[in-house]
Amino acid sequence: MMTLKIVIAPDSFKGSLSAAEAAQAMKTGFLHVFPEAEYTLIPMADGGEGMLESFLFKKGTSPLEVSVRNTYGNDKKAKICIDGETAYIESAHAVGLTDFTPEELIPIQSTSYGVGQMIRYALDQGCKKVLIGLGGSAVNDGGAGLLEALGARYTYTEEFEGGVTLGRLPFIQRVDLTTLDPRLHEVKLMIASDVNNPLTGEEGATAIFGPQKGVRSEDIAVYDQWIAQFAALTAAELIDAPSAGAAGGMGFALLAAGGQFAQGAKLIGEEIGLQDAVREADLILTGEGKSDEQTMYGKVAHYVAELADAYQKPVILISGSLDHEAEELISLFAASFSITHSPCTLEYALTHARTLTTKRAAEIAKLIQLQL
Repeated sequence: MMTLKIVIAPDSFKGSLSAAEAAQAMKTGFLHVFPEAEYTLIPMADGGEGMLESFLFKKGTSPLEVSVRNTYGNDKKAKICIDGETAYIESAHAVGLTDFTPEELIPIQSTSYGVGQMIRYALDQGCKKVLIGLGGSAVNDGGAGLLEALGARYTYTEEFEGGVTLGRLPFIQRVDLTTLDPRLHEVKLMIASDVNNPLTGEEGATAIFGPQKGVRSEDIAVYDQWIAQFAALTAAELIDAPSAGAAGGMGFALLAAGGQFAQGAKLIGEEIGLQDAVREADLILTGEGKSDEQTMYGKVAHYVAELADAYQKPVILISGSLDHEAEELISLFAASFSITHSPCTLEYALTHARTLTTKRAAEIAKLIQLQL
């Protein structure tokens, strides 16, 4: 009898399971029914939370710790993965939103300097390719701190001690990018993001993402103007570029430093061999914490479904919460399931996510067994 080849490639179930934990839970469920199957686990991400873990899992390497500045300029240790001449950086490890409670967020004092430090560390290690995930950041400084860490120089209208922050942008009268680290010309800088917003305006970084980083509604227009002024002095032609507004403007800064954007899930999938695995698979499982219309916009489950369709392979979606009214989404999969068996509280679902995922996967496996 032919050995069934199963690829398991979920995103994280936010607030309950990492992508690796979700993948292992699905495998455990299937093992009850198909103990002899060949399993390939490929925990996925789209450039946000959990991206670094995906690379560490697949590459089988341990992270390195780098001393950087956090969102407000304080010292912290950030993790980075280096495999050969390639560095994998999750910006949230330096300037993560989850490092703070909502009451602790002070956007006017935020700086992306720490992410620039991580890139510089990768250059110091001789890396020729740097892949950066931009999700989950707490900064909103237009990427000014990141560029400063990479060598950009700012001329202010008055004297300041310390580095650039959002609150210092209106005092910048000149930006010099000729002093950027020359090694940036020799490295391939890849940016993973599922955000296509421009830097400024009604759909820009501050208006759309600022409130979750502590920006008050009355300050949005002011901060947006400061960032627009800084961007005009830096690289005006990139202000409206897709994804320039990612991570509070770090997308803009990385473009100005020579970076290239790519759909996060696609870029990460290519790096960890998802396409080859899907090509050889008999069945693919994917999943995420919540599946709805937003899944269609560059999320992991959508990308996995597209890849499976390209190779005419069946793909099953297992999610923490499934919007059954998202018909276009559901039509992408051979079948779609929620891990909840009956009405329950969100707290219960989050607390028991691993067990619920394992049980649902086992039930799906039994259904598949009936067809074999």
